[in-house]
Amino acid sequence: MSLRVTVLSAIAIGLVLLFIGALIWQGPPRETKDRIPPPEMARMVESAASAVRERGLAGGDAEFDRLLAIEKARNEPSGAGTADLTMAYGVELYHEWTRTDDELLLQASRDRIRASIAHYRAAFGPNHPEVALALHTFADVDIELNGEASPTAEIAFREALRIRRAALGAANPETLATEARLESISGQGNGRRGGRQAVN
Repeated sequence: MSLRVTVLSAIAIGLVLLFIGALIWQGPPRETKDRIPPPEMARMVESAASAVRERGLAGGDAEFDRLLAIEKARNEPSGAGTADLTMAYGVELYHEWTRTDDELLLQASRDRIRASIAHYRAAFGPNHPEVALALHTFADVDIELNGEASPTAEIAFREALRIRRAALGAANPETLATEARLESISGQGNGRRGGRQAVN
């Protein structure tokens, strides 16, 4: 196994653990928000991932869209399950990319994780820590695709940091993690500093 594949696998595992760990650390979301039970979520994501491996990205997307339609029919209008499923599928696509090095999977991962941001905003409001988690995860994947000079990633990190400082406090480990990531990329690409436009 090459060093690059090993590093990418470590990044993928780190993203999944960050996502799961942050959900656990933040505690349960508001009770009014319906969530998919973890065993069911794992089954749904594995179903979509198996379709990707067997039939390619189009097959995986078709399976994901089928599962998403079921979830929306069951739990809308809250949308928390839709957000979680969209994020989980995006992270799974990232993991598949580390195995195959197919850039289409990385692009699809970025797009799904980005889509989850709007779902989390709709479910929990614009300033909830889960929105920050989605923004942070999106920025990490965007950097993998576009490099550390990506203005989109910097904007997402800045928004995530603003939310985490307000909701969790400046000394919170997640706030500090986003601050460190932002500092690591700030000034990349001709000394550019972050913009003010939100990531949709």
